[in-house]
Parts: sequence; structure tokens; C-alpha cells
Amino acid sequence: MLVNNAGISQNLPLGLLEVADFDQVMAVNVRGTYITARAVVRGMIRRRAGVVLNIGSLAGMRMVEAPIHYCASKAAVVGLTEALAKEVGRLGVRVLCLAPGLLGEGVSRSLADYHLADYIRHCALGRLPELAEIAELAAFLVSGRNGYMNGATVVVDGGV
Repeated sequence: MLVNNAGISQNLPLGLLEVADFDQVMAVNVRGTYITARAVVRGMIRRRAGVVLNIGSLAGMRMVEAPIHYCASKAAVVGLTEALAKEVGRLGVRVLCLAPGLLGEGVSRSLADYHLADYIRHCALGRLPELAEIAELAAFLVSGRNGYMNGATVVVDGGV
């Protein structure tokens, strides 16, 4: 199995976003996902078995307040997931995407308090997830107990 979990962002509005900033986020979040999947999937195809789990984001699925280059990169990860799943599914390889909302670690630590409070206010569960909840879902997605799901993006955001 492969879990593509590398990703970066910068909290920059369009007016301050340079082309180099855009390119850097796309290079890590999209190109990195592609290069890693390409390298690993070749062996999976030879074995006619394997699972790729790309880590996307709610920001790539819905209109949320987030930097545009991050949103675009995570939307591209969803597209890459679907295209690759279609291509390699018949060869015994499944490809999925897990798109969490805001987590208690990472990006949320750099958010202004009002942004975090606003997110939680709009979340039906009224809280951020425990990392273990996301990890358990990821483990299920790549497991044999989930052997028929392919090309799907699972959004786990607590009901935003």
C-alpha cells in the first residue's frame, strides 16, 4: 500500500500569492503525489494487487476559506485519484482519496482563533476530529475489508 500524505500550504491571499508560491504548492501536493504513485504503482501492477490512498482535503472538494493554490492542488489530487483508479483498477490496484476537514494538528495551529471557532461553529459535530479517528478510517480504506471501493474520495469533516 501507499499513503500519499505529503502536502504544504502557505496562508497567502491572491494579491500576495506569487507564481513561485503557486508552483511550489502544486509541485509538492500534485506532482509529488503523481511521482510517488507512479513509482510504487508499477510494482503493484506486476503483483496485480495494491492500494494507493491519496490524502486530499475538504478544501479541494467544497468552497471553504483557504488559499487558492492549496484548494486547487487538493482538487487536482481528487482528479488524479479518479483517473488513476480507472486506469489501474482492472489490474488489481485500487486508488482512493481521503479528504479530511480541519484537523487539530497541522494547519489549524496557524489559524487565527476566529477562523478555528468559525469552522467548529459550522461543524455539525461541534469539534475537530481526533487524529486517531482519521487514522482508523485510513486503515480501513486500505484494508481488505474495503476491497470493492475504488476511485472514491471520502470526505470526513464532521458535517461542515
